[in-house]
Amino acid sequence: MKGNRLSGSELHELGIKWVYKHIKEEFKILSVNIEFEKNPQILATKDDELHFIVVKTSTYPDIGSLSSSAAEEIIQHADKHKAKILFAHVGVANADTQDENEMQHPTKGGQYYINYTGLSIQPNILQNPNS
Repeated sequence: MKGNRLSGSELHELGIKWVYKHIKEEFKILSVNIEFEKNPQILATKDDELHFIVVKTSTYPDIGSLSSSAAEEIIQHADKHKAKILFAHVGVANADTQDENEMQHPTKGGQYYINYTGLSIQPNILQNPNS
């Protein structure tokens, strides 16, 4: 195993960079925000329309998701700016191991399997049973 485990903010940044790399030819990127609690992460235009691209990243076997309250805030923010919202859910696995448990812990300087199926118009909402 190489290095230490990725921190939450490093995992978040990895997901944003992955999405950026895959959309930069299709969209004109206006700004990228890597702050963990800020939404959207990518502000872009396409066909003269403003797009808020929300990127959420998680570790194997999960993919990134939003809380329903965060989704509601993003929807309200986009409505104010007449922006379309697109969601990017990213899952990251440690590719340096075959051990199911260790795959949940991507490491700095390691290799990764990325689960990303593109942009969607529907958020993957994490249902918190305690809320």
